[in-house]
Amino acid sequence: MNRTQSALHALPSDLINKLCRTKVTRLSLKQMYTLGRHVLESKNQGALVIPAVFLHQELPIRLSHALSMLNSNMLPVNMADMPNFQHIARSYLEDISMVTQMPKPSTPKLEEEFTSLLRTLEQRHKIKIMAISRGFRELMDNVQKQCIEQDSSSNSLFYHNGKGWTINPEADKAIQTFFNRFYTINLGTRLLIGEHLSLHCHNNNLVQRVHPLSISKRAIRDAQKVVAAHYGQPAPSVLIHTPNPDISTTYVDEFLHRNIYELLKNAMRATCETHLKVNPSISLGLSSSSTASKSKLPPIKLVLVDGGEDVTIKISDEGGGMALSEMDKIWSYVHSGGSSSLRQPSITTQRPPKTTTTTTPFQPSAPNTSALLTSNISQTEKASQPPKVPQPADSMSFMGGLSGEAKDYLDLPLNGSGHGLPLARLIARYFGGDLNLISMEGYGTDSYLSLYRDDDHLENFPEVDEEMAAEVDVFVSELMDEPSTPPREEGSAGTNISGASSGDHLRASSGHLV
Repeated sequence: MNRTQSALHALPSDLINKLCRTKVTRLSLKQMYTLGRHVLESKNQGALVIPAVFLHQELPIRLSHALSMLNSNMLPVNMADMPNFQHIARSYLEDISMVTQMPKPSTPKLEEEFTSLLRTLEQRHKIKIMAISRGFRELMDNVQKQCIEQDSSSNSLFYHNGKGWTINPEADKAIQTFFNRFYTINLGTRLLIGEHLSLHCHNNNLVQRVHPLSISKRAIRDAQKVVAAHYGQPAPSVLIHTPNPDISTTYVDEFLHRNIYELLKNAMRATCETHLKVNPSISLGLSSSSTASKSKLPPIKLVLVDGGEDVTIKISDEGGGMALSEMDKIWSYVHSGGSSSLRQPSITTQRPPKTTTTTTPFQPSAPNTSALLTSNISQTEKASQPPKVPQPADSMSFMGGLSGEAKDYLDLPLNGSGHGLPLARLIARYFGGDLNLISMEGYGTDSYLSLYRDDDHLENFPEVDEEMAAEVDVFVSELMDEPSTPPREEGSAGTNISGASSGDHLRASSGHLV
């Protein structure tokens, strides 16, 4: 019997019920930053005992709340009855068991052991989030496919609007409510795990004083590389304007980079597709001459403003905009990115462009903007190698990069993953900020990303749902009776996630992404 199975069988029968009814201890950015600085400045490994003891108590509560969501009746599909989703839920139960069966990490030695467990939980958690997102997407595709094949007008999820099959608005709203809650719970859990691992393993904290201008420049470079690789030509340039280049605020670097990158990528994609379609002659390809490689597409504008209550970033494009009736669909987990159409049951992987790509610089702004900061990075640098072409990957995988160097969301397809903007808004709102879009059909879109300056604002963690907590006992009993290795069923959601085997690592099948 392996470690996870042993811990699972030792789990008290009423513990999950109690944990599901227990409120989480919501933290603020200031609390996380202050504790992190204390640990780093003490230069004493024993200082990590304080956050470790807190995590030992807090993680089972947060994991139990996520587990209860998998038994939720909020979704218009009975996800809880599917074998692979049941096994994902069982994996959450195993995580709770392992944490609760471990002694309180009240000494440096026990803290080391607990941190080793956190590394395991981090990998397990990352795979579960990827699997739940991927599995749901494949489930919805199967339902849609059956609906189309049977030409069923009575289906409660999809209907034909005269132009094509689309999802019932009420069902779409229920799905959005579920995933907003589920992903928010897991966002906070991953942040706490990532913060402790960063302090213990890398001697830095994720919550820190960040400089939005510097992060914006990094996000621009990353977005330009991805867009240039996708279209085989220079991405649109970006003009940066800010009255105060020294703006700083307490935040999570990874969160801010991810959101700015997402907005820039969308703006660049819309600009390329709109203007290359209208005027294909703009597409000049790439030249070996650095002076000839500047994009002739309309530039993206990024305005960074230091307000008394908020730090706000506005990103504007001339990418054609969208109709008012389409605006609500950009927050949907079912509609494909940048389109009101539903995802198709199969996809074609984008082939790498044959043309060698070049990283384009920020272009200087007009002379009459001298009162504002003009971004003027170095001249175009020829890439020594073609940048990595985005391959299909799950949009939730960015959470796994919180305590690591790699940002997995940079490897996502340019569009169509469907979770980019909804997740960006959840991240923005987690500590009191927000993300809003205003679009002018026929011209372009303005995105407003706001960071709340009050670092005492507590996490936007969902409150206890009494209805879900009341139903968790039977759900857990059924999970406890399940075998440790799930059956593979043809036609079920394609991702299979198993319990930890030797080394406590989870295995996930590749599956297709939609």
